[in-house]
Amino acid sequence: MPYCNPLVTVVIPTHNRPNLLERAVRSVLLQTIADLEVIVVVDGPDSSTVSALEAMQSADPRLRFLALPQNVGGSDARNAGIEGAKGKWIALLDDDDEWLPQKLEKQLALGKSSSHSSPVISCEIIARTPTEEYIAPRRKPFLPFADYSWGRRSFFRSEGTLYCPTLVAPSALFRTCRFTSGLRRHQDWDWLIRAFALPGVGLEFISEPLVVCHLEENRGIVSRAPDWRYSLDWVNSMQSCVSQEAYAAFLLTNLSLTASKLGDWSAFIPLLNSAFRKGKPRAVHLVMYLGTWLLPMNLRGFTGRILRGGAKKNFQNG
Repeated sequence: MPYCNPLVTVVIPTHNRPNLLERAVRSVLLQTIADLEVIVVVDGPDSSTVSALEAMQSADPRLRFLALPQNVGGSDARNAGIEGAKGKWIALLDDDDEWLPQKLEKQLALGKSSSHSSPVISCEIIARTPTEEYIAPRRKPFLPFADYSWGRRSFFRSEGTLYCPTLVAPSALFRTCRFTSGLRRHQDWDWLIRAFALPGVGLEFISEPLVVCHLEENRGIVSRAPDWRYSLDWVNSMQSCVSQEAYAAFLLTNLSLTASKLGDWSAFIPLLNSAFRKGKPRAVHLVMYLGTWLLPMNLRGFTGRILRGGAKKNFQNG
């Protein structure tokens, strides 16, 4: 029988990826903490995924699923799962990622001893691509979150962020601070910025990789589709919640990467202009901005693999 009042609820949104989903769900059901439930939110019509979930559910009743009649996107799918959660804590997982067995045990132990009334608990990840794997983030997190995540010192996005599949927090926090409905991109950043602004919310972090994030870029994930104008509109809507330094850094390091990958030089002047008019650019980010546009993409990627080599070697030796 499923637990009536589980310690933790794991919410996984999915659509049309039953094979990947099975791996994710299996990694949850094999956690060293058994007092849990899994809610998979099937985001729109998807008979193959529903059939796979029915088979898994018959083997382990801790698994529940909610099949939505139409596609609503990641934010609203997560909100639907959170609404039905019974656990005291909620953990998030994406359908293409997986957890190591002690992930929840270690994070919940830290959460219970936290001095914050509403701790958001994260950890390192093993970032795995078809050609390499490395540990991220490279810098230990700090608050304010936008200053940490956007104030990069290199071209590489793995330098600093909190990954959605690492997040655990009290269910009350997720119900107070819902994911922004209809948001196509930056769902995690949007939620983290707003959550950390609430009273009693603090960050706890485990400097150990407990999640494997599979970063294949050929899956057509909507949230990763490049659209610098959409992202600019989003950060403008969040401007009151982030520092001027973080705002400028987002434009000069994040949006510049998005636009330069598209070869969209029409972004060059508007992004630079907005960074100076609405933000406070730092010299290092201006240098990175110019480098993003002037250095060939393959050279930046090659340099990134060289710099990440140390972290990969240490992980393999460990």
